[in-house]
Amino acid sequence: MDKLDYLILSELLKDPTLSFVEIAKKVGTSSYTVRRRYEGMKKEGTIHRCIVSIDLSKLGYQGKAFLLITVTPNGDKSKTISYLKNIRNIIVVTEIIGPYGILAIAPITDLNSIQTLVQEARKAPNFQRVTIACIDDTNFPIGPNFSTILSQKSCSLATT
Repeated sequence: MDKLDYLILSELLKDPTLSFVEIAKKVGTSSYTVRRRYEGMKKEGTIHRCIVSIDLSKLGYQGKAFLLITVTPNGDKSKTISYLKNIRNIIVVTEIIGPYGILAIAPITDLNSIQTLVQEARKAPNFQRVTIACIDDTNFPIGPNFSTILSQKSCSLATT
């Protein structure tokens, strides 16, 4: 990636709805060049896909629950992960490094939704225990500040 790629990426991170023409005006090149660079970044895997960021509070959720799950010694984590992925409202399940083996994230509406989530998680194969953390952030997948931070990083890489 060169300076122009970073500038294009920075503009996309600020506003992913910008057209190639609008980005071209901002970075001082042609829309054809922006399109070609964009397609190149997609092909190289720098840009995987475009996603929609949702404010889950508009759908009735009050926050997110993080389930930090420990599996039984020598238990097959893949079976636990597969089970957790099918629990209603779980939006992310991943293996993690540290005192817990798996992290699951789910939007929550109230205390009852947390209790239901934990009851279902406890039924997973090789489940040993769970620690729960809740936050009132309802942005999914990430908050708007994350794009700002990445945009600033792309701009700084373009000027170095």
